[in-house]
Amino acid sequence: MKKADLLYGVSFASAGSGYDDLTANLSVMNSLGATRLVVVGVPPLGCMPLVKTIMGENKCVGTYNKVAFSFSSKIKGKLATLKASLRMKTAFVDAYGVMESAINRPQRYGIVETSKGCCGTGTIEYGDTCRGLRTCNDPTKYVFWDAVHPTEKMYKILAEEALKSLIGNV
Repeated sequence: MKKADLLYGVSFASAGSGYDDLTANLSVMNSLGATRLVVVGVPPLGCMPLVKTIMGENKCVGTYNKVAFSFSSKIKGKLATLKASLRMKTAFVDAYGVMESAINRPQRYGIVETSKGCCGTGTIEYGDTCRGLRTCNDPTKYVFWDAVHPTEKMYKILAEEALKSLIGNV
């Protein structure tokens, strides 16, 4: 990453991307001119179809959700510290709350299927293992695309909720 990249924003939280030396050090980013930080929280991991399948559960696995919720709470605390010490504008996007709402009140979002993914059986396939498999007729009715990842519709819901929470914060 180059200093100029900060003008457009950098992301270092994507699952497979790893951490860049510069983005991993927020103090350095701040000294280079970064003034805003947005962190997207962890979704309810225990509600992922793959986790439920592995754990032999039909409902969300509470222990996994407790860890995800706890992690998100700790991130919020760290953001408050960063805001004070680095004088950065910060915002937290509550992916846990948004996805939990969609899973518990699917009709609010026009969703029908909350427990399995659209690809294959919807219980174990994810990523490349979905290649060539049958998919559901209408992914907009599903929370999950595969056994791990949200559908495009769910990402849109997350983005809309994120924008609402960010207005005025960053």
